[in-house]
Amino acid sequence: MIETGQRMNARAAKRRSADAPSTMRAEGCMPVDVVVLDISRSGVRILTDAALDIGQEITIGLAGAGVTRAFVAWAGNGEYGCAFERPIAPEDEALAFSHAPVKRLGIAPSAPTDNGEDYLRELYRRHRVWAVPWDAVLMTLAMLLLVWGFFRL
Repeated sequence: MIETGQRMNARAAKRRSADAPSTMRAEGCMPVDVVVLDISRSGVRILTDAALDIGQEITIGLAGAGVTRAFVAWAGNGEYGCAFERPIAPEDEALAFSHAPVKRLGIAPSAPTDNGEDYLRELYRRHRVWAVPWDAVLMTLAMLLLVWGFFRL
């Protein structure tokens, strides 16, 4: 873990906004999707729904620069500051998230509702081009099977 003297130097490291999707793993846990808000040579600031403890060891994927170990240094409102076990090389920091591996759709996630109607409405809106024809095809097949079954009796 980073010593006190190193921590002071680490906080002075220049941060770069990333706002990029990533994957985090904590020991004994399943991989979790996170958003890397910013990155520096000494650490990252992430946003996640996962509950992390101060001092907890994690590994985090840095798209373009590989995977690195880090420790949770602070937490607040779903954001976590994570200090790398060792500062990453300037080249790796420059490459990290420089080419987003995930194509952004430009659609802001809607706030979840209790019954999920908004989610289903948005899902249908995005996929209505193929959803309507497949509904018709499936209904036609179901009717043909019912008619065929009726006449076979």
